Amino acid sequence: MYLFKNFLLALFVVFIGSNCYLHHANIQGDSYGAKAFIFGKEPFFKGTLPIRVEFDSSEKAFVKEYLKRKGQNIEVNENTIESYFSDEIVAKFRSSKYFTHNSSANMKIRVASSLEEVKAPVVSLVANIGTLGIFPAITRTYGRVQFELYDSSKNKSIRIFKYPIQHREFKGTTSIILGSFLPLFSDRFDHSTNERNFAIMRVAFQQFENDLMHELDKDKTLLTKFTSETDKVYALIPIKSKTISIKSSEEKLHSALESQFVKSGLNLVERKKIDVLLEEIKFSSTGLTASNRIEFGKLSQADRVILVEDLVINEGRNANKTEINYSIRCVEIETGKIIWSKISKYTNSESNSIDWHIGLSARDMIYQLQTSGDI
Repeated sequence: MYLFKNFLLALFVVFIGSNCYLHHANIQGDSYGAKAFIFGKEPFFKGTLPIRVEFDSSEKAFVKEYLKRKGQNIEVNENTIESYFSDEIVAKFRSSKYFTHNSSANMKIRVASSLEEVKAPVVSLVANIGTLGIFPAITRTYGRVQFELYDSSKNKSIRIFKYPIQHREFKGTTSIILGSFLPLFSDRFDHSTNERNFAIMRVAFQQFENDLMHELDKDKTLLTKFTSETDKVYALIPIKSKTISIKSSEEKLHSALESQFVKSGLNLVERKKIDVLLEEIKFSSTGLTASNRIEFGKLSQADRVILVEDLVINEGRNANKTEINYSIRCVEIETGKIIWSKISKYTNSESNSIDWHIGLSARDMIYQLQTSGDI
């Protein structure tokens, strides 16, 4: 009976350990972070830099095919891939004391990443099984994260920072113990219940931030590129579609987008003021013309208008999914220049209310605009 209890306990520990992952990431060549710890120094630069961030995750769709072409015919977990294309990189920019997001910033930081190699555990897996999970199975991945400084006024790239990444994934019972405290001391470590982690993007951002600040200490010319115009004022024009059946949905989408734009930091003209002005200049009946656009800008004191058009909503009643499609563009009032343009192709199979789907589609659109460096 005693042996049976011990056997069950061992099985329980192994089962728990099999769902516990400890991650460690570092920049290749930094001696697993020791160089930064021993030789690193605080940059002299003080202040905040106005920026826009563009996160290009397009390579994610080709990772598996790329690894197969390299002869790595192993099954790569989706969570492993996601770790190299995590939104954590955008979150780190937004929480940094050195950067402030500004839709009118001259400097755009373009971030691109890739997963280039995965080494499955072989010897360590045998040891892991032989020790009932005490010795961890170690999966290694290699990739890169690149940060490009793009001068919008000159339409050219002025500097690129490239970081080759090493990542180790420890799976076993020891990960439970080490994972409970190591992430508290360093962003290089992360603890999770699957292969997905934030350590990769945190390490890359930390190194880029440190390198950029030291560059600014040495190169004052570079600092002059981080400028921004006076905060632009935006007017989100009420949505008008030809379909009467989605009239209420137009208002809900407008409100959802308005709320998300405000949260993102855009300065919007009040809706009541917009409605009054649109009636005065007959904007809604004639559409956007050069004359009424400029007149509207003078009366509203807006610099840019945001237009939502071609709204089509297919509710998931007879189908298994809800679809919300529309186009959205931002136009400079003075020149008529299109500042940015996006198309929403929201699709979701969740059986929730249309209000819920509209709210989620608005958040998705704002995310698109933020990660493309438009706002």
